[in-house]
Amino acid sequence: MGIFDKIKSIKFDRNRDKIFGIKSGIVWGYSKDKNYIFPLLYISKPKHITEEQFNELLDSIEINFLIKKDKL
Repeated sequence: MGIFDKIKSIKFDRNRDKIFGIKSGIVWGYSKDKNYIFPLLYISKPKHITEEQFNELLDSIEINFLIKKDKL
């Protein structure tokens, strides 16, 4: 069983409020079995771009997961 079999839904949070002191954009996974959420991916600002450029990046980002099933 893979990680994606355990996930009910996924949400991309641009994290403008910087929850938990994290400055990154966060992709959250919501569990099917239990009532909890967990971070799947953090998107950190590179040092060489401005905060404004980073916000533009977060606004235009599209995240897709390619889930490969084993061949039977």
